[in-house]
Amino acid sequence: MTSLRRKNAETVYPRGEETKAKIIATAISLFGENGFAGVSAREIARAADVPAPSLQYYFENKEGLYNACVEYIHGLAWKAVGPAVEAVEVLLPEFADVDRLIDGYCRILESLADFLFGMPDASSRALFVAQHRAPGGRAAQTGEKKGGTGRRIADCCLAVVARIAGQRLTDDEARIVSTTISGQLIIVHLARDHVEEMLGWQEITTARVVALKAVVRRQTTAILNSYRPAQGFSPTD
Repeated sequence: MTSLRRKNAETVYPRGEETKAKIIATAISLFGENGFAGVSAREIARAADVPAPSLQYYFENKEGLYNACVEYIHGLAWKAVGPAVEAVEVLLPEFADVDRLIDGYCRILESLADFLFGMPDASSRALFVAQHRAPGGRAAQTGEKKGGTGRRIADCCLAVVARIAGQRLTDDEARIVSTTISGQLIIVHLARDHVEEMLGWQEITTARVVALKAVVRRQTTAILNSYRPAQGFSPTD
């Protein structure tokens, strides 16, 4: 009987990863604009141009769809930034020279910039994340712990700072340094409503992402170089 129901359902609802991706993309946009409680499953289905019961078929309920949106964003982030992070993680146990570590850190930030600003759905993802992480948002309501992709990226960046500075920075100071370096991108990402006021940009174009990455690389290199050991000293001194 279950098999028969499944076959019947497959004749009614559009199938495939393309349809699921379309629903998720639509949901990210609407959840980002209105919050979890501000949009219904039926409204999402209508905007995605799929039958309303298909959301239950694919995701069980609105909460399941929301969780799929969160997982999708985490997966997309790691696909974009993961290779750069993994490349630096390989360098850390090898005691690579400072220039290689700085370049690796910059590559992480450049990959992050492409993810945050360079993709067609970047703006809707930014709104979704802002809603998700806002006080009273779904992250707080469900007791979601911060971790996963974001934590691994942050830990990798922190490890680079700690390796370069050695014992000349406390753990808290190293965290402050890595957080402020990453903040060069995060402030633009989270303050999208004020980008025009801050930068005079009505939109974040490809050329502006390139310019942003170039500035971030120069500033990151200068900051990290300021903590590199004096000649004749190892990074752990």
